[in-house]
Amino acid sequence: MKKYSLYKNDIFLHDFDTMKDCSVWLENLIGGSLYEGLRALRTGWNPQEHSQLFGYEVKTNNQQ
Repeated sequence: MKKYSLYKNDIFLHDFDTMKDCSVWLENLIGGSLYEGLRALRTGWNPQEHSQLFGYEVKTNNQQ
């Protein structure tokens, strides 16, 4: 089963079962619509400093 881990400036924040769960959780904290941006982070996008997602990273953990 895939798990998604969210980090801010290399500090672990939370684990999620789906990217949607991750986006809802983060949207409640910082606002905005973040699902597409979080998906892009997972695939290697590096946001600029003015982005709401600057400093965030999504890592995928494949668990059995």
